[in-house]
Amino acid sequence: MTTLGRPGSGDGWVTLDSGRVVWGRFGAAGMLLCHREGDTDRILLARRAHWVHGGNGEWSVPGGAIDEHEDPVEAALREFDEEIGAVPPGWRLAGIHEVVVQPGLWSYHTCCALVDDRPHYDATLSPENDEAAWWAVDELHDIPLFRPFAEALPSLLEILARAR
Repeated sequence: MTTLGRPGSGDGWVTLDSGRVVWGRFGAAGMLLCHREGDTDRILLARRAHWVHGGNGEWSVPGGAIDEHEDPVEAALREFDEEIGAVPPGWRLAGIHEVVVQPGLWSYHTCCALVDDRPHYDATLSPENDEAAWWAVDELHDIPLFRPFAEALPSLLEILARAR
């Protein structure tokens, strides 16, 4: 395991038994925001910069490494703030989708939240993302999605639908 950053930081690479290398010493988490406009659900996605791990200009949730002292929601909120900007006040957690990649070693948590406001985030983006946009759910098949996010998307949409 390669460790970077401050003590307790989750920043660092982890090599799984399969040989796959993942980011986040304590796993990773991201935040998926959903805003309803009339009968249309819109979700906020970020287009990943080409230079980030696995970045091919594909769309996904903003997220990153969980720090040692954080739970997945705390990490997802921190990462969202670092990469995109502040989550709108009054957000409501709809649920968490966990993908266990290697039991006891590494998981990815997508925290799904409902928001009343739909802010524009381009001015607050970090270099890890080229842009952020709100997409209608029925538009998602028209854009390139980051593969792990695309695989989890049906479950994420179920979580959001159950919370309505």
